Amino acid sequence: MTIYVVQPGDSVYTIARGHHVPPERIITQNGLSNPAKLTPGQALVIQYPKQLYTVQPGDTLGDIAVRFGTTVNTLWQNNPQLNGNDRLYPGQGLIISYTQEKIGKLAVNGYAYPNINRQVLRKTLPYLTYLSVFSYGFQPDGSLLSQNDREIVATAREFGVQPLMVLTTINAQGQFSSEQAHRLLNDPAEQRALTGNLQRELLSRGYAGVDVDFEYIPQGDANAYSEFIANLNASLTPSGLSVMTALAPKTSADQPGLLYEAHDYSALGRASRDVLLMTYEWGYSRSEPMAVAPVNKVEQVLRFATSVIPPDRIFMGVPNYGYDWPLPRRYSPIFSIFSNTVFLSKTAPCKGLFWRFHS
Repeated sequence: MTIYVVQPGDSVYTIARGHHVPPERIITQNGLSNPAKLTPGQALVIQYPKQLYTVQPGDTLGDIAVRFGTTVNTLWQNNPQLNGNDRLYPGQGLIISYTQEKIGKLAVNGYAYPNINRQVLRKTLPYLTYLSVFSYGFQPDGSLLSQNDREIVATAREFGVQPLMVLTTINAQGQFSSEQAHRLLNDPAEQRALTGNLQRELLSRGYAGVDVDFEYIPQGDANAYSEFIANLNASLTPSGLSVMTALAPKTSADQPGLLYEAHDYSALGRASRDVLLMTYEWGYSRSEPMAVAPVNKVEQVLRFATSVIPPDRIFMGVPNYGYDWPLPRRYSPIFSIFSNTVFLSKTAPCKGLFWRFHS
């Protein structure tokens, strides 16, 4: 595999000729919607097939996978033009394998609304380990505000992806509620009711676990939040359900600010099975023009996180969206590789994919 950085004057065709691959493969593998417009500095992945196959009449993906000792999911991954579907036609070319060896295992979690475009969902699921379905709220009596999510959960399971329910404190106005978090974390009866309802709903709907995303928690509730996550984990684990926790991007334990103070990395890392670092949104709709996830800022968060949480239990957030800042400071999102799954308001928690790499 080669990662090629586009130079001034480059085109897909000159790059393809220089690397001895068909230009169509570069277009497909990099999801280039407008291949005639490349930007200097843009990175393109160029992969080199090891084994190719031409589809014959009567072939199915399952038959081909068995014939070559691979899986349908691998064929989907190697052939993004299939878009997660099993429709084939005679004469179609498929990549069975690539020349490069894999250097480790990668776990990937992506966020989606239940009403995500189904074509986008199917073309993305082959690359995911988890799919976090956004989102469930709850009432003061511990009852859940559910979603119409049965189809998306079933589709995730069809692809061998583990669906996670996202539990939030988002109120009717679409904002994270400090008051709602404070009430729950200081009411043992509400916590017990919520945990019981959550367990029943997770099992009945086919979820593999829950991703808890509480933001803007009052600083005085930090210990209570860690205890809530630990108790939730202890209650759900015997049923085979996992608990993940989304964490604000901190660079030190005592970092001030309502977004950060109640997210105790050390305690929440112990209480959860895994954590998801929200390493994005430094640049946002009301900020100065800047990168959404500056590399130096992300590295600072990772250095702190790995000092208090085992690295193999950390997912790093990777934004797949961007902004422009045309004067007079209005904005619009300029790209998204996972359409209909990213959230574009400042208060929204989840704006991309999460990656965890095992060497």
